[in-house]
Amino acid sequence: MRRQQATERMIMVGALCLAACARAGDDVPPPPARAYRPLSRAVAQILDSNAGWHLGTNDDCTNPILRERLSDNPSFQAYRAHGDIDGDGTDDRVFVVIKGDSGKVYWVPGREDGFDSPRLIAALDWIRDGGVSVQRDGVVFGRFFSDVALGWRWNRDKGKFDVISYNPASN
Repeated sequence: MRRQQATERMIMVGALCLAACARAGDDVPPPPARAYRPLSRAVAQILDSNAGWHLGTNDDCTNPILRERLSDNPSFQAYRAHGDIDGDGTDDRVFVVIKGDSGKVYWVPGREDGFDSPRLIAALDWIRDGGVSVQRDGVVFGRFFSDVALGWRWNRDKGKFDVISYNPASN
């Protein structure tokens, strides 16, 4: 009888421990679901929506002055840039996709846990002759050492990019 009581007590203690552990696990919230996508998925979305286009690389650039600068600094990318464009404290990305001499400039907003959906900034027909950069809170695409440049600044109130006056000679 004593043996049976001891066994029952052990079983009861074990069951109580399991129940306590299970309840303690219920108190721990599950890890939060990732609200935003990784950068690779945002880039894939750009490419999926532009069949036959490719991400611009330094090899696509035909501007002789820019090509010389690219050869001096292999880490610089003529068709990719980053910076806090929308002023939210996270690093955003800009990519250019190319087909022939046409190009599209896309902004991929950075978020704390990934990247938001890409947004088209502009389509240009002289894409191979220039490069993209982020300056202050704007995006600039232009021919290097030239007065030909286009700029855009994110307008939070309107939820879109405004065209900005950009004069490279004044910077």
